[in-house]
Amino acid sequence: MSSDQVWARLHYNVSLVECASRETLDELLDVLGLDQSVVARLSDRVVIVDGQQKAQIARCLARRGHPYRVTDLVPRAPDQDESAWRP
Repeated sequence: MSSDQVWARLHYNVSLVECASRETLDELLDVLGLDQSVVARLSDRVVIVDGQQKAQIARCLARRGHPYRVTDLVPRAPDQDESAWRP
């Protein structure tokens, strides 16, 4: 592997958005204008967005009648204890 290859990326302050269908995700991105906030599209139904957008996304889903669940997880590597993480 050459030294200029990126073999891992760790993104801070992002949110994972997973929708039931591609149409729902596309609608959400169009309505909110989140296209510029998308860090990565992982699949037809999953994107990673700027983490500061999560409240706006939740409000939009509620207004449009889409059921949703917000899950906050504390990141922890399997080989590290909780005190090792400094987000």
